[in-house]
Amino acid sequence: MILYLLRHGEAEPYGRASDDASRALVSAGTKAVNRVAAELAPVDAVYCSPYLRARQTAELVLSATGQQAYHLYDGLTPDSSVAALMAWLETIKPQRLLLVAHNPLLSSLASQLTGLPGGVALSTANLACLDVSDFLPGGAELLWVK
Repeated sequence: MILYLLRHGEAEPYGRASDDASRALVSAGTKAVNRVAAELAPVDAVYCSPYLRARQTAELVLSATGQQAYHLYDGLTPDSSVAALMAWLETIKPQRLLLVAHNPLLSSLASQLTGLPGGVALSTANLACLDVSDFLPGGAELLWVK
């Protein structure tokens, strides 16, 4: 499976929205996501955090790639469990999957899957591509990060 991990674009600061889940993308975040999305080929499925900034990021990706829809998944929030996410990923079978979510979840997932000693850092609007052979520690190869 080819697994793409996209961290949402830059969002408004804490305190501007009623809660963390309601923080929206700022203009710079939208522009950065559009640049990354333009390089992403269509995928078989897109799963997204229910947080507003992640949904806005997913919508920009859909627009750029011609995808039709994304699926919300509650297990993609910032404080979600990496172990639970890996167990869920084993149950779905698309060949090319995009997850749009947050740190520390995405960086932790990439680090766990690749087993890279320094980990995998993802800034806002960063996209990582992994070739996953097994959802176990070290079961994936990091192909690139943009």
